[in-house]
Amino acid sequence: MTNEVFREYHRAWIDDDWEAAVALWSDDVVHHVPGRHRFAGTFRGKQAFLDHLHAAFEEAGGRVEVVGLHDFVSNDDHAVAVVTERAVRGDRSLEFNRVIIYHAGDGRITETWSYDFDPYALDEFWA
Repeated sequence: MTNEVFREYHRAWIDDDWEAAVALWSDDVVHHVPGRHRFAGTFRGKQAFLDHLHAAFEEAGGRVEVVGLHDFVSNDDHAVAVVTERAVRGDRSLEFNRVIIYHAGDGRITETWSYDFDPYALDEFWA
């Protein structure tokens, strides 16, 4: 059952259907974003992470986008996505590789961890 939640989330994410993707987060989801930049931290609750994303997207001129999905694997407890993302901020842009780990329970995503290949590049980009 949980594996299907990850598959639905993956489809929504690839289709850029944020409403469907966010609907699959538990209300008390915890998102861990690494780094020392102002958008790093641990965000507890769906609304806290949505507020975080809104601030980052606003700073980036609208959004941070996935430009490559290298792999997505899942089982009944966890899923792992290996992606390349791009952020644009003014006249600067940055493509970065990231691994995202998802945990689920009770039919919803309950926790995520992002791991960036070059966290220092992101720290500099958001400085």
